[in-house]
Amino acid sequence: MQHNIPTLRLPTDDYVQMLAMSDRRLICVLRSAVLAPDRVGRFMPRPPAEHDAYRVFRAADGINVHLYAEGNAVFCCRFVPHLPR
Repeated sequence: MQHNIPTLRLPTDDYVQMLAMSDRRLICVLRSAVLAPDRVGRFMPRPPAEHDAYRVFRAADGINVHLYAEGNAVFCCRFVPHLPR
């Protein structure tokens, strides 16, 4: 796993539900909520348009979905619990 790739941190109120989702479902959520053409421009850093695979990594403090291009991780979307202010 590469640690020097651009990472988009995504706080979410649905984090507990996401913990129970399959990897396939998490990727569907990412594609519809973040990578859709009408949404991708809202995020910084911006996820790359060119990628050909995904991989989900679950950790105690977040869910990382790495985007790959030609076998190399090029971006990470990190779902974390939304903490009240």
